[in-house]
Amino acid sequence: MEDISLHLLDIVENSARAEARNVKIYIEINRQENRLKIRVEDDGHGMDEDMLINSQNPFFTTKKDRVKKVGLGIPLFKQNAELCDGSFEMKSEINRGTVIYAEFRLDHIDRMPLGDIGDTLTAVIIGHPETDFQLVMKIVDDNNGDEREFSFDTGEVKKELGDVPLSHPEVTGFIRNYLSEGISNLYNE
Repeated sequence: MEDISLHLLDIVENSARAEARNVKIYIEINRQENRLKIRVEDDGHGMDEDMLINSQNPFFTTKKDRVKKVGLGIPLFKQNAELCDGSFEMKSEINRGTVIYAEFRLDHIDRMPLGDIGDTLTAVIIGHPETDFQLVMKIVDDNNGDEREFSFDTGEVKKELGDVPLSHPEVTGFIRNYLSEGISNLYNE
């Protein structure tokens, strides 16, 4: 994986396979604490304790139709967080969903770039129109502790659109631009 947004793509795809109806992605860039914090929550099928432990093993996968019987997404995300003076935690409950939390030292030389969160989220929104996605990004500045936040919720967009699908080209373009501009403005304020 080249950047963290691709890890998020993999995790959100796992949520979709678990038939999650809602996926919440929280990203905090905390310059004051020198931390990058990421949390993904879903309301999918969830996992029992054995599957929760196994899902962090690179030689385990639930994808039976794959040629390679390994699942590297979660183990690599965990490894990348831990290699950057960070941490990784997963919690899950059957029929209640899964929460993944990863933290990285923001200025660690080996920390992957965040990547294009807007394009990644646009792709998963188009690919999974049955799922509602919520993104909350926050930046906390180092000098004064000022906080800036950007949020996006497909549930709200769907209410406004009525019968128009999120996959409609004009809607897709709007979502891509809205996410790109909102995230960009978050950094530039």
